[in-house]
This record gives sequence, C-alpha cells and structure tokens, in this order.
Amino acid sequence: MRILPKTAFGRIAVLVGCLLLINQWVSYLSISWYVAQPSMKQLVQLLSADVKTSLELQALEFEGKIDGSVRQQIMDNQRIQFISTRMGEPKQLREARPYSVLTEQLAESLGVSESQTEMRVEESDNIYYWIKSPQHTNVWLRIAMDPFEGFYIHPPVVYISVILLLSLLGGWIFTKQISRPLRRLEFAAREIGRGDNPGQLKEEGLEEMVTVTRAFNQMARNVQQLEQDRNLLLAGVSHDLRTPLTRIRLATEFMGDADEELREGIVRDTEDMDQIIDQFISFVRDGRDEREQLGDLNALVEECIKSVRLQTQDISFELGKLPKIYFKPLAMKRLITNLIMNGLKYAGPPLKVTTTLNNNMIQLSVLDEGPGIKDAEMEHLFQPFSRGDSARSGGGSGLGLAIVRRIAEMHGGTVTLHNRAEKGLEARLQIPVH
Repeated sequence: MRILPKTAFGRIAVLVGCLLLINQWVSYLSISWYVAQPSMKQLVQLLSADVKTSLELQALEFEGKIDGSVRQQIMDNQRIQFISTRMGEPKQLREARPYSVLTEQLAESLGVSESQTEMRVEESDNIYYWIKSPQHTNVWLRIAMDPFEGFYIHPPVVYISVILLLSLLGGWIFTKQISRPLRRLEFAAREIGRGDNPGQLKEEGLEEMVTVTRAFNQMARNVQQLEQDRNLLLAGVSHDLRTPLTRIRLATEFMGDADEELREGIVRDTEDMDQIIDQFISFVRDGRDEREQLGDLNALVEECIKSVRLQTQDISFELGKLPKIYFKPLAMKRLITNLIMNGLKYAGPPLKVTTTLNNNMIQLSVLDEGPGIKDAEMEHLFQPFSRGDSARSGGGSGLGLAIVRRIAEMHGGTVTLHNRAEKGLEARLQIPVH
C-alpha cells in the first residue's frame, strides 16, 4: 500500500506537516513539563493548604477553642465556603468541570485516597474550585481564586488542526513555485513528442528549475534542427530521384517493339519507385503545419471511399452518427485513404468501412477478408520500412502505416490492428471527441 502521495504538493505538504507537528508536539510537552505542571502543583498546594486550614478551623470550633464568628471571618477572608449536599448538589457544582489530574494531585497532597476527595472547576463570574471534604461525604468546599494565567492547555486536536491547515497552506505556496515550470515542461515535452515546436520556455523560478528549463530549451532546439535536417534530406533525395526516373521513363519510349516486355517491366518499376517517392514525401510532410478545422468525419470518409471506388466497386460502408470534431482535413484524408488502400493492396476486395461512437471516442474501422496477420507482427508493421509476412506482402516502402500512426497521434488518437474472429483483419482508428 502506498503511503506517500504521488504529487510533489502532497509530499511537500506531508513533509512540512510532519515537521510542524513534531515541533509543536515538542513545544506542547515542554510547556506541559516546565510551565503547566509546576503551575498545577503550585495551585494544588495552595488549595491543599486552604482545605487543611478550613478543616483545622472546623475542628477547633468543634472543640470550643475558637469562636464560630472568628472561624467564619477567617474563611470569608480566604473566600472559602462550606456547601452541604444533603439536599442535593447545587447548580454551580453540577455545572463545574471535573479534573482527574488535579484530583489525583490534591489527594496526594492531602494524604488521602482519590475516592475520598474530588476537585471540580467552576468558571462563572470568577474561578471557583469545588473540593469534596475528605472527612464529610456530603460537604464540599467552594474556594474562590483569581484566574491562574497559563494554566489551561488546549487539547492536542486544536494544535493538530491548526498545524494541518498551516502545512497545507505552506505546501501549496511552496509547490506552486515548483509545479508551474514542471507543468510547462510536461506540456512542452508532449509537444515535442508529437513533433510540434513548443517554442522557447521562460527560464524563471528556482535556480534548479532555471537550469533544467535552459537544458530543455537547448534539447528542443537540437530536436527541431534534427527534424528540419531530416526533412530536408528526405525531400532532397526524393526530389533528386525523380530526375533519373524521368529520364528512364523517357528512354523506354524510344525502345522498339521487340523489347515490349522489357519496356513494360521498366515502366512498372519506375511507377513503383514514383509511388515510393510519394510515400517518402508524405511521410515528411505529415500535415503538422496544417490548421485544424471543425468538420464532419463521415463526410470525409465518404469522399475517400468515392475516390477509391474509381478503382474497385467492391467497397461498402456503414457510417454511424458522429459529432463534429476538429481535425486536419488533408492529413485525415491521407490517413483514411492509406487504410483503405492498404486493405485493398494486401487483402483485396471486398472491403467494408464503418464509423461508430463509443464512450466519447470516435472509431473508424476498415474491415477486410484477407488472411490476417500474426499477433506478434502487428505492432512491428507500424514502424517505418516494415512489412508483414509473405501472406500480405507486396510492393511499397513500408511507410503507409507509419504515416497513418503519425497522423493519428497528431490528432490525439491511436491506430491498431486486430484479427477478426470470422476472417480477415480490422484496422481500427480511435479519436477522442474532445
């Protein structure tokens, strides 16, 4: 079971809270030992002396050694009252709060057991201490005293609650200074992962965060430069290859009828190479610079199917009701066309295209009736220049599904392959509605 929270705020709040609680608990114990306990002992000694004096005066009066008026005058000066409870406890006594710790210390000071006496504290117009007489079970002494500063100690619950609030507030303020640049780094890292340029991040905050942000900015610049160099290289190579292909194609036109078969083979090869070059260019220009637009994905699917139906009529579709979403039209059209052409190329007709809406996810499926693919090879096919086994192999550069995945990830979606239970393969595209 995880004890520490996962977030930086949670861990810092727990750390600050624990340190403050330990510090407060030490302070609480220190006050109890060095302030509260000596104060309580002093209070108990004063009350014990008053009780002993009152009992001694009562005994002297009983023996006739002093007059009752003298005893009463002394007790009035000491603000001590004898209260009988034979007719029931008075309201002040019932509302007074009992203190077991004070009772224990008072019994020890009087030299009696705890069952023989009891102490309660009444807080009204003044502080009154009710002490049960050790010699008379139905007699209480009510002693008035001025409030003893520093005596009352708040329960630990109050301290814990205050410390918890302070730790949360301190953790929030502290982590806010850390979480902001971390969130910016997280967002920028996702942008780079999708191939976008997050721009220059502000180098501010703590010294460590400034160092990390500066290193991240340098890494982002290097990645962007590598991406530009790679795109320039692929585009240059693809462009330069078209020149000799054009010359080869032109040369075949001057070949005689005796070399008809050779000429057709060369033409097919040059056309295949031209298609491979087109795939290279599509892979480089994956539509990242295209602006997203709000549109109907079903309409785009129908458009793609109609353009492909010029080659084969054996394509059916079943389109469910979909909400309008933001997507890049040209890139999404290339994705859908690649999935359809991939199914026709490697499995052949018939082909079926469906769209559905499940759990706030738009799902587009291209279903064929081919031999399928081994499960171990499915993920490998999405890598650039990768092809399947001989059952579904053919010409091409192996960039079709790689282009599809890049465009899907650019839209926050996924593309997966699944063998159908009945027969064939399903190419499944899933895109979140929002």
